[in-house]
Amino acid sequence: MSKTIKELADELNVSKQTIQYHYQRLPAKYRQKDSVGKNIINAESARIIRSKVAKPLATNNHQNTDKEVVKSDKDDNRVIADLKLAMAEIKADRDKQLATKDRQIDNLTKLLDQSQQLQLMAEQKLAQHQALSTTASSAESPDNPTTSTKSKHKWWPFG
Repeated sequence: MSKTIKELADELNVSKQTIQYHYQRLPAKYRQKDSVGKNIINAESARIIRSKVAKPLATNNHQNTDKEVVKSDKDDNRVIADLKLAMAEIKADRDKQLATKDRQIDNLTKLLDQSQQLQLMAEQKLAQHQALSTTASSAESPDNPTTSTKSKHKWWPFG
């Protein structure tokens, strides 16, 4: 039977915020919503939250019987199993995220390397262009006797 957060809080005599806190920390497979969009707590989720919220009711005068010890051991084993399952899910999610980040870093490293290579090629071409323009301008200087006669004669294509 499903319950709302308020119903479970009233049943356990704790605040809604306490139940909400523990509910949000449950693995995703234990959380669900109804058709309206309200959080619904199923029996398994309620058991997990109850184990985290409920305080032991044993008093100093009351001694645990063997049946109560066995029951609490079973509950403890269930909680441990649930925690191990939640940890495995978290580790799997973490491993997926790390693999994705590694691929992104590799891709960005390749892009940076390509960018640096293009920048180097552009700088080399600019240096070549500047070298050619300086040699061409020095070849056309008036001090050079071979170029001074050539500059006097202009050839025009007629056609």
